[in-house]
Amino acid sequence: MRIRLLAVAALAVVLTGCGQVEPAAPPPPPPAPEVPVAPPNSSAGSDVELGSSPTLTAIKQRKRLLVGVRADQPKFITRDPAGGYRGFDVDVARDIARRIGLDPSTQVQFRRLPPTLLRDAVGAGNVDVLLGGPSDVPQLTAIPYAVTDTERNLVIKADDPELAEELRGMLQEAVADGTWQRIADQNLTPQGISAHP
Repeated sequence: MRIRLLAVAALAVVLTGCGQVEPAAPPPPPPAPEVPVAPPNSSAGSDVELGSSPTLTAIKQRKRLLVGVRADQPKFITRDPAGGYRGFDVDVARDIARRIGLDPSTQVQFRRLPPTLLRDAVGAGNVDVLLGGPSDVPQLTAIPYAVTDTERNLVIKADDPELAEELRGMLQEAVADGTWQRIADQNLTPQGISAHP
C-alpha cells in the first residue's frame, strides 16, 4: 500500500508540473518601416542632367556628339590636310559639346553630308545635330545659331523638345559669355562674312 501511495503522490507531482504553463516570451518588435532611398544621381558633376532629353542621354552614354555638317559650304567648315576639321560650324559644335560636358577635342565626331542626305541623317538618327541644315521639314526642329546672308540653323529631331530647349539655352550662353562672337571673329570675319547671332 505504501508503494501505491508513493506512486500516487509521484503521479500527482508529475501531473501538477505538466499543467503549469511557462510564461510566454515577449513578441518580437515590429519591423522598422522601410525608408525610401533616392536613386543615385548618375549625372552628378556634369552640365546636363541625364534623362532631360533622350538625345542628350544617348550622347552622354556614348560619350560622343555626332555632328552633321554640310559638305557644300567650305566657308563654314573645311578639312585640313591632317584630316581634322576647322571652321565656324566646327567651333560651334565643339562649344556645344563642352557645354554638354564632353571633351570638345576628342568627343565630337563630324560627318560631312551632301545636300541630298541632310534631312535623312537627322531623321534616321545618324547625327545628333546638323549645323547649317534646312528649316522647312516638319519632323525636324530648326534652331537659328547665326545669320549671315541667310539664316543658319542647328537642326534636330522635332520629337525631342527638351533637347531644343537645352540647345537654345547653350547658344544664348555662348552669346552672353562672348564665345559666339569670338568664334565668328576667328572664322568668319577673315573671310569677309558678316554674321550675328
